[in-house]
Amino acid sequence: MIETQPQKKIKRKIIKIDEELCTGCGQCVIACAEGALAIIDGKAKVVNEVFCDGLGACIGDCPEGALEIIECEAAQFDEVAVEKHLESLKEKEVNQPTPTMSHSHQCSCPSSATIVYENPYETSEGSDEIASALRQWPTKLTLVNPTAPYFNNKELVIVSDCAPMAFGDFHRKIMRGRPLVTVCPMLGLGEYELQKLEEILKSNPIEHVEVILMEVSCCQKFRIFLDPILSTVNRPIIVEETIVAIDGSILKKSKI
Repeated sequence: MIETQPQKKIKRKIIKIDEELCTGCGQCVIACAEGALAIIDGKAKVVNEVFCDGLGACIGDCPEGALEIIECEAAQFDEVAVEKHLESLKEKEVNQPTPTMSHSHQCSCPSSATIVYENPYETSEGSDEIASALRQWPTKLTLVNPTAPYFNNKELVIVSDCAPMAFGDFHRKIMRGRPLVTVCPMLGLGEYELQKLEEILKSNPIEHVEVILMEVSCCQKFRIFLDPILSTVNRPIIVEETIVAIDGSILKKSKI
């Protein structure tokens, strides 16, 4: 960790974490661009007050509401110290002896452990009960392990978080037991996620990708990120895009 000189404390805004509510999922750690947060002993903690700018970009990513901005006596935010701190984190990542496996453990989240449901998916056409087509866990791009066995497949479905909420028959008509990753192109697609998606496509025999996006403009920008990644893969990958309307209808399907 970067050593910082003791600073006189001033009254300013800073993040506060309720450890009783915190589950250690690590979403706030990923959202903090300054590296001010870390999972320590299973809980999110501020590693150094000088790294926290007090703007609260991490708050919206906490699923438990464990984070809040308070005003109190705290060391002044130090941009120079932040730059040095981030550089040290990058060096540690480069020197990580098993970088691939670090993907699945970065968040220290118990629920991110890889699970594969071996029983094949069977359609439930004509049945009142729709069977789950999920054959893996986790699904969130931030949490998946790029070398998980369920990615050893010719197909991959990339789904915007909102699409399954809008399309009522998502399991039978789209998922169908295929491996998938979920992501929000607007709020949950940073450099870490993009590097992980690139590794998934490069490390596995994927030949066909279906991208399921919502009609909203913020969802459409996913193409801007996907095209450069595909250009780094040394084999042809067929990409199909399905656009789901807010009312749940399918607006269009096309190859891209």
